[in-house]
Amino acid sequence: MKTKSILILAAGLFLYSLSEAQKALPIQVYGLLSKVPMPQSSEANYHSCTVETDNSNGAVSVKDAGTTVNDLETTMEKDVKDLANSSMSSSYASNSAPSIPSAEQIAQMQQQAQQMRGMTPDQARQMSQQMPHQNASQPAGNVSLMQELGKAQTAMMQINTTITELSTKVSQLGGEYKQKIDKVQQSASCPEFKVPTADIAEPKCNCVKTRLLDYRQKRVSIEDEYIQRVNGLLNTYLPKIKDQIAIIDKAEQDLKYGDAITLPAFKTQAVSVQQQAITTIAPILGIVKNVIKDSGTEYAGVVNANNSALLPPCQ
Repeated sequence: MKTKSILILAAGLFLYSLSEAQKALPIQVYGLLSKVPMPQSSEANYHSCTVETDNSNGAVSVKDAGTTVNDLETTMEKDVKDLANSSMSSSYASNSAPSIPSAEQIAQMQQQAQQMRGMTPDQARQMSQQMPHQNASQPAGNVSLMQELGKAQTAMMQINTTITELSTKVSQLGGEYKQKIDKVQQSASCPEFKVPTADIAEPKCNCVKTRLLDYRQKRVSIEDEYIQRVNGLLNTYLPKIKDQIAIIDKAEQDLKYGDAITLPAFKTQAVSVQQQAITTIAPILGIVKNVIKDSGTEYAGVVNANNSALLPPCQ
């Protein structure tokens, strides 16, 4: 699955970023998140999905959630790859660049960034004067930029908390509605009639079709109710996530995607925060993708029920 590959690639990128000087990409993560489509009705979702037809009997089936979802997954995967590749061509990786600090120094600088998040500019400058081992390579402007990076890291933590809450609620809702759909049963069997040309009895074709169509439509009605509930959750949580993503995008812009800061550890953190922001779209897109495909599949059952040629004894 592409969503899984994005997360695996991101994990590898994070490990790689600990040892390489990198530069973030001039992209707006907010724009990517805004491209996540909202699920529509089961019928509309069916028409947005990639649908395949069995030539032997005309039965339709849903292959995937459609080009909108697929294209966004491809874009995200490309951005994460470009982010990884950017480290190789980073202007930071020059002979004039400061040497990359040890893991202990990185941990220390990360702690200092955490401490600077809530400080005023004067407090931050005072703290920076207490870092003699860094002052030689740290212009005064780095202080405010480190604060910006601290805000981005705080925003990222809030995003993770919000997405966890959203995913939990969607999962609980999905379990509730699965039970509802599983309880839907077909109506009583159709009465049989004797076939004039054979010594057999079969139910009437129209009755079989009506019975199956009623069953499929009841399932779709429950699916549509579920979609509305999921959209309610998305409309509640997405604005909160977008607000935090906007903070990260602003920080990356102010940092000039790493060019505005000189400390290797903070360049690395700028890349890491952007990478995390991109990959947090994956679980949101995953929720939408599953709803679109599952509801589209339910509606495909209605389409097939309407095709009487698929239903014995209607062949």
